[in-house]
Amino acid sequence: MKRILYFLLFLLGVYLGLPGPRGQSPTFPTRPLGGDPLLRIDVYYAEKGTVVRLDLEEYVKGVVACEMPASAGLEALKAQAVLARTYAARKMRILGGTPSREDADVTSDHRQDQAWAPVEAIKERWGAVSFWLNWPKIERAVEETRGLILTYNAAPAEVVYHSTCGGMTEAAKDVWIKDVPYLQSVPCNFCSHSPYYNAQTVTIPLSRVSEALGTLGIAVPVSTLASGGFPVVSQVSPTGRVKEVMVGGERIRGLEFRMALGLRSTNMSWAIRGNNAVFQVKGYGHGVGMCQYGADGMARQGRTYTEILSYYFPGTKVTAIFEE
Repeated sequence: MKRILYFLLFLLGVYLGLPGPRGQSPTFPTRPLGGDPLLRIDVYYAEKGTVVRLDLEEYVKGVVACEMPASAGLEALKAQAVLARTYAARKMRILGGTPSREDADVTSDHRQDQAWAPVEAIKERWGAVSFWLNWPKIERAVEETRGLILTYNAAPAEVVYHSTCGGMTEAAKDVWIKDVPYLQSVPCNFCSHSPYYNAQTVTIPLSRVSEALGTLGIAVPVSTLASGGFPVVSQVSPTGRVKEVMVGGERIRGLEFRMALGLRSTNMSWAIRGNNAVFQVKGYGHGVGMCQYGADGMARQGRTYTEILSYYFPGTKVTAIFEE
């Protein structure tokens, strides 16, 4: 039987006695290797401060429900399920991954890992009627992609996604410096139905801008911001997003500036009007990888989840964690 490369690395880890879940030596999957092994993942549930151990596929259901609207097309949800499972595979110690915590493979905190919640919490959040209508769709998306991940050169791919690119996705190197072959900019006219596709006006008091810059270690008083000392764009990416700004002789990455101000995207411009900075912001998220509204748009046009993933992650392939 053939197994993909990273599972061989897992076997090597067992042989060498590397630490496994909760400090124990890794154990083999509980089902026969000729079938569909049951993989369990340890999740730090940040809301409760506890570690939950559950079946990988159940974890994926919780991620899909938290990360993408259930109203999305089925093929888009299936693409999201593959990405959620892939992300987890890169973190799971039983698969030779790098966990987020000593006591858990991943966390439920979207600022650190993928958002996740148990089914009971999702039902409470959605309400009984919405849960009854939409949960079967989430389950179907996960079950119809069961055990499938996205790979590049026989290893789990580095997968990222965002809400709305606004017309062009961004290359990883223009956001996080690191260049990844399959995380390049691609045109995307599929997300025009997103509420974040068109530029939106955001007004921020200069006092708030001064506070935000302070969190980045740059002290700029309001009077300076109002009299020509407001940050200026020093670099833009090929897609037109703000890559770097200059303020007070300091350089700030566009992503840091955006996050400090609580803006949805670095696809932005601004002007000073009185004691306010008025921003025009287009899109939602960092722009790298799969555009979720774009995936939904592709699904509406009849594209399959494999076509969606191939479009946003060129050069990758969908692979079973365990192949016959």
